Amino acid sequence: MGMEQKIPPQFADRAERRVWFTREDAERLLDWIEDSGQRFLGMDVAQKQEGDAWILLPDSLDLSRQTENFEAVRRGRDFLREYDGEGRMFEPVWQDRKK
Repeated sequence: MGMEQKIPPQFADRAERRVWFTREDAERLLDWIEDSGQRFLGMDVAQKQEGDAWILLPDSLDLSRQTENFEAVRRGRDFLREYDGEGRMFEPVWQDRKK
C-alpha cells in the first residue's frame, strides 16, 4: 500500500456529511481520483429524509476486484447517472483513503 491520501480540501469543504457528496461533486471527485492515480474501489448512495435523517440505500458499487482503474471510474460515472435523484448523496471510495 502507498501513502494514505486525505480528501483534498476543495472536496472536503463541500461534503455535506463527512464524505458524502452531491452527484456533481462526486463526479469531480472521480476526476481527481482518476487524475491523481488513486485506485477507485466503489461507491455507496444514500437518500436524504425529512430533517437530518439519511437512509443508506442497499444499492452500492463494489469494484474492489476490478483491476483496470479507467474502467472502474467509468462504471462509477455510470452509477452516478443511474442513481442520481432528488436528495441523493454519494460516497466514492478509493484505496488508502483516510476516513
